Amino acid sequence: MNRTERLRADALTAAQAADARHRTATAERDNAVARALHWGASWADIGDALGVTRQSAHRRYRHTRWNPETQTAWTEPPLPI
Repeated sequence: MNRTERLRADALTAAQAADARHRTATAERDNAVARALHWGASWADIGDALGVTRQSAHRRYRHTRWNPETQTAWTEPPLPI
């Protein structure tokens, strides 16, 4: 394997690792927001915690739910119009 192939392989491995960390962080954030919503946090509270507006937080997480018994979060599909 020449130098260019090795550098390309190293960069692709780093990209895969970064993507895995991103997916884990996203899942952790979604679960934390779902818990906060379940326990009564306002959209303003959530927006402040995430560094976004309350409207943006609502738009992103309005269908997110939390089950405290199973410690799981899920996204409900929007109701049909």
